[in-house]
Parts: sequence; structure tokens; C-alpha cells
Amino acid sequence: MSGTGILTQPVVRLTHHPLQRAGAFALLQLAGLDPVQRHPESLTETEFRTAWHTMTEDVVATARLRDAKAPGAFWLAASYIFWPNSKMNLSIRATLTERQRAEQIQSWRALPDAASPALPGVPCILCGQAACGFYGKVDVPLATRVGERNSTVPGHDGLALCRGCLASFYALPYGCDIRDVASVLHSWDDATLACFTARQVRYTRDRIAAKPAGQPYSREAQALRALRSCNDPLRDGVALHVFSNSNKRQFVEVYEVDQPLAEWVRSAMRSPDVREGFRYLVRAHYSPEFSGSGRLAYNIFRYPHRVPMRVADFLSQLTAEEGAPPPETEALAQLYRSLLTEAFGVARHEIDQITRLGISIGTLLKKEPGRVARGALSEFVHAQSGGEPLRAWLMRQATKLTLDASTTQPLVTTEQWRLLFEPGDRVRFNRDLLLVAVLEQLARHRWLSGTPGDRDDWDDDILIAHE
Repeated sequence: MSGTGILTQPVVRLTHHPLQRAGAFALLQLAGLDPVQRHPESLTETEFRTAWHTMTEDVVATARLRDAKAPGAFWLAASYIFWPNSKMNLSIRATLTERQRAEQIQSWRALPDAASPALPGVPCILCGQAACGFYGKVDVPLATRVGERNSTVPGHDGLALCRGCLASFYALPYGCDIRDVASVLHSWDDATLACFTARQVRYTRDRIAAKPAGQPYSREAQALRALRSCNDPLRDGVALHVFSNSNKRQFVEVYEVDQPLAEWVRSAMRSPDVREGFRYLVRAHYSPEFSGSGRLAYNIFRYPHRVPMRVADFLSQLTAEEGAPPPETEALAQLYRSLLTEAFGVARHEIDQITRLGISIGTLLKKEPGRVARGALSEFVHAQSGGEPLRAWLMRQATKLTLDASTTQPLVTTEQWRLLFEPGDRVRFNRDLLLVAVLEQLARHRWLSGTPGDRDDWDDDILIAHE
């Protein structure tokens, strides 16, 4: 508080704009601070200037480069994604001397004067503090050109931004995974966003000299590693923003992961109790075309319902190939039930009902001798893939059990029948759960065709911290 009793305004404020928020946390690290320990709104003027100077030095350094294909042209190449038509990448760039390029960039990135606002009385459209200018596409990703926007005050063009919000947008690229387009992982929980951003800024700055390889789903895999890096439980969902501000293709795509699934993924990747199961989950997503970690990450962020489906399909495929439950079965079954209850909200009593039926079916199959048992298992696996075949298979088994004078218990209860066949959005989960339960029951009694070492790990490095 100043001597006049007026509360000093923060240099940077967090706003409702996800990209500004990510950039604000990146500013902390560019000032040499720890985003996990400090909040953006605690930045002092001196620290703010340090961050601004760091960013300016990085972009001015591109003046010595002939074009974006030159060695060390990371920021020049990135400028076409974030700041098209800026002083960094003018069409006449090749005709300018290095000094002229540097002067152009420095004039573009000149730090606005805090003492004398350029637009007195005009508030920042994001945080409400005094605006330092009107800005458009050249400075703010996904905005339109200054002359085409009039969303601030009558008679003025562009977005009115304060120094803090403008600096946040300039710092945003440091918090992004930059490839052919940019992506940033966001959360409305400040502590989680701080963790994501701190990690990504280190990653980005370490890789300025070496462009990362463009593997399929690499940005999603990078986001999954960011989830793993968080020490504390996630209190909110996360969203992967994939975007480009380039003139050729300006777009944004947002892939949201709800808190239960995001926290389950974070916890599962870090927990020694389910580490083996998660490694097999990665293995289940592997194909010759795609890494297991990349494809798993892609499904988590874009098609989360495919993750449990892939577990069942993987076990079904290996069972058909080997004639018995594969060695991954027990670890995957444990992980599968955890995924359904903790991430997808399937009630525990429903899982218990289906699991109990799976144990009964497994017990029946084990009674069959040799080849007959393997054939019966194959028949069940095939029937499980469809509603009517499974219904017919269960009715045949129930009839055989009824004729067996040694038991008076029905094979399938009314509740189990309802869970397996009554229309609803979880019928597929329940049928897959039945398959997993049957295979798990058989695996426990050593219906195994090998050991876990019989196959390669198939890209499980998602479990290794890449810090």
C-alpha cells in the first residue's frame, strides 16, 4: 500500500483468457522465478522488466538469420505461428541489413511506459487495468487484424490491452509445445497450470537449438507427460488448446479432459501399485504406425471412451492368438476396474455384479477338459462381441447349469442381465468388463500361455519423467 493509502495495482493480472493465463505463468519463469512458488500477480515491476527483456533479446537475436530454415531459427520459425506480419518476418526481410532488422524488432517490442499510459481512460479488455494500446492478430493469437475489430470502446480499433496482458501473450509461446502448430495445456486451477507451464517453459527453452521430431500424436503425449509431472492431485479438469495464428491457417481446437479422468491418469502413471498395469495399457495402444504412448494420449484427450474399450479389445485379441488369457490380464484387469470407477463413474456395486458373473463363467470354463476348454473360451470371446450372440451363449450355459443337479444357483441374476442387455450408454463397458473378469479368473488359475517378458515393452517411456 502506498503512502496515499491507494492499493498498488499488480503489474500482471490473471484473466478469463486461457492463453493469457498460460502466458502470465510463463512470465514468472522468464523473470527467473518459480511459477510453482510464486503467483503472476506477485510480479514486481523490476521482475516484469526482466521477463520482458529476456523475451525481447530472444526475438531480436533472430535479426542475424537469413530465413526460418537457418540453424538456430527456432523463434523466427515460431513467429509465423504466433506473430505473422510482425517486424520479425516482414516480406522485405531479405532486403534489410541485420541492424535494420534488429531496429525494426526492437521498435515493435518496445516496453510501454507504465507512468504515462498511451490510452488514458481506456481499460484493458481482459483485466480492466489501464490499456497501453490497441492490438490485433500481429500480437494476440487468434485475434483479427486491428482494422477489423471494434470490441473495445466506440471509435477505436483492436483489443485494448494493458502491459501485463500484452506481455502475457508475448510470453505464451514459451509455455507452448511448438511444432507445425502450437499447443498449450491449461487448467483453471492455478497450481496445476503453474506446474504445466513451469515444465513446458523449461522444455521449450532447452529445445530452441533442436527442433523436436514430428511423431504422430507427439503433442498429446507431451501433454500426458505434463500430467505425470504434477506432484499434487488435480483439482480441476485440463484442456489441450491446439492452435495456429498463421496467415495460412488460423484455427483453435480445444480438447478437454474432465477432472476425474485427468486425476486418474496422473495418479496411475505415478503409482507403483498400478505401474505394471499402466505399462500394459500403453502396450495395448501400440501399433506399427503409432507409438503406444502417443495413441493412448490421443485417445485420452480426444476419445476417452476408447481407452477402456482398447483394454478389452487387446485382451480379446491376445486371447484369440494364444488360446488362453495373456500374462498381462491380471494387472490390466485391476487397472480397468479402477479406470471405470474413478474416471468414468461406474458404480462399484455394478462392477461387483458383473465381476461375480465373470468368476462364475470362468469357473465353468475351467471345468472343461483340455482342448474343449480352449474351444469354449474362444466361443465365449466371440459371443461377447455382440449383444445377441452373448445373450444366446449365456442362455445355453444357464440351461446346462440348470440340468446340473449339483447347483441350485442361477448363472445370471436379473440384475446382471439388466446390466448386460438393457439399453444404455454403459452396456459396452459392462460387456467388456465381463470379458475382462472371465479372463482374470482364468489367469489366476494359471491359464497362461507365457510370461510378461515374452513381448517387448512397446514404448512405455511415458512413465519416465522427461524433465
